[in-house]
Amino acid sequence: MDGFLQQLRRHWAERFGSGPRHLVVAVSGGLDSMVLLHSLARLRRKFPWQLTVAHCHHGLRGIDADGDADWVRAQSEALGLPCIVEEVSVRAAAEASRESLEMAARRLRHAFLARSALSVGSADSMEVVLAHHAQDQAELILLRLLRGAGSEGLAGMKERSPSPADQRVSLLRPFLGFDRGTLEAFARSQGIGHREDASNRDLSIPRNRIRHQLIPDWMAHHSPALPRVLARIADIAAHESDYLREQAQRWRDSLHPEPWASLHVALQRAILRMELIEHGRNAEFETVERLRRARCGSVVDKHSVDPAVASRAPANLLNRAGLSETVAVAFRGVRGQRVLPEGSLFRWKRLKRPLPFGHGWEQLDATTVPETATLRHRRPGDRFQRLGQSNTARLQNLFINQHVAAAERDQRWVLDLGDGNLAWVEGFSVGERHRLTPSTAEILAIQIQRS
Repeated sequence: MDGFLQQLRRHWAERFGSGPRHLVVAVSGGLDSMVLLHSLARLRRKFPWQLTVAHCHHGLRGIDADGDADWVRAQSEALGLPCIVEEVSVRAAAEASRESLEMAARRLRHAFLARSALSVGSADSMEVVLAHHAQDQAELILLRLLRGAGSEGLAGMKERSPSPADQRVSLLRPFLGFDRGTLEAFARSQGIGHREDASNRDLSIPRNRIRHQLIPDWMAHHSPALPRVLARIADIAAHESDYLREQAQRWRDSLHPEPWASLHVALQRAILRMELIEHGRNAEFETVERLRRARCGSVVDKHSVDPAVASRAPANLLNRAGLSETVAVAFRGVRGQRVLPEGSLFRWKRLKRPLPFGHGWEQLDATTVPETATLRHRRPGDRFQRLGQSNTARLQNLFINQHVAAAERDQRWVLDLGDGNLAWVEGFSVGERHRLTPSTAEILAIQIQRS
C-alpha cells in the first residue's frame, strides 16, 4: 500500500475508529476531493465502509459546472460508487437573502450534503467526508486572525464537527493533518485526474488572495513551515477554548460562584460569550467587552442598578445593557416618550401633516400601527421589508450591505408589531407596508435620541 494511504489508514483508525459506516464523500471534481474519493475507495479494502459520492452543482459557471458534474458522475461510476448530483440556485438564493454568492453557496452546499447523509445513512452513522487539508486550515486561520477572532475562532476546523445545516450529521476531515503537496504527489503517482475551477484564481475573493499571494510569499521569504505553525496555533487555541468553556459552564452552574471581579478577564469573556450565544445575540469582541466592562461597574453605576441584583447571572446584565431587553410602547394620546434601558429616549407623536424631510423623525401611516407595540433588539431570523422593496430580506444581510459595524448591529432598536412584523429598524426608513400614501389621514412620527 502507498505510504500516503498507510498514513491515512492509521490516522483514520485513530481518529474515527475502524467500525462499519456509510460515508457520503463530498466531491467537487477538484484535485483535493478527487484524491479523497480515490483514497477512500482504496481503503474500502481495509474498512467495512459503504461510500456514496455527493456533488453540488452551484449553477454559477455554465458549461464548466456541467462538465464538473459529468466528470464526478463518470469517476464515481468507474469506481462502482453511487453518485448524488443536485443543482442548487445559488444566485437566486443570494439575491433573496442578500448574502454574498460565496456565503449562499456554502449554505446551500452544506444543506445538500446533510440531506444526502440523512437519505443514505443510519441513525448512528450520518457522516459527510470533506477534503479540507492543512493549507485550507492555514487560510481559514489567517482569515479569522485578520478579522480579529479570539481563541475560539483561531481553533479553525476540527477533524469532526456537526454540520451547520443539521446537527445530526457529522462532518469528517481526515486530510487536516496532510499538506496539499502530499495530495498532489499522490495524485501524480496514481494518475488521478481532476477539474480546475477558474473562480479559485479570482483574487477579488479574500481567501484566494491569502491562498495565492500571502501564504506563498511568506513561505518563500520567511518560513516554509507556515501551514504547520498555523495548525499548531489552531490546536493550542482549540484546547484553550475548550478549557475556558468548561470553566465558564462550571461557574454558571455553581450554587456559590466566585465573585465576578475575582474572575480572570478571559473567563469573564467566555461566560459572556456563552450568554450572548444562548440569547441568540452576536458575540463579537466589541459587544462582549462592552458587557464585561458594564458588569465590572461602569454601566451598573451609571444606571443605578443594584450590583447585588446582577451579581449572579450575566443574563441580567444583557437586559440592563439593552441587548436582550424588550420595551412595551403604547401609542395612546397625541404624543409620548420612553427612556430605553441603555439611556436613549424613544419619542413619538401623531400628526395630520407630514414633517419636512431631514427633521430626524421617521413617519408611518398611523392606521397600519396598532396601539401597542414592542421595541427590542434584533433576533436571529428577523426579516424587514425596506421602503420601496417588494420582498422582505434578512435583517443581518441588510446591516452587512449598509456596512453597519458588527458591534453596532446589536444596539439598533426595531419596532415589532407582533409575530416578528417589523415596522421600522433604527437607521433605516420605515417599512414598505407602513409608508405614507396620498390617502394617509394620520401620521405616527417616531425617533430615538441617543445620549
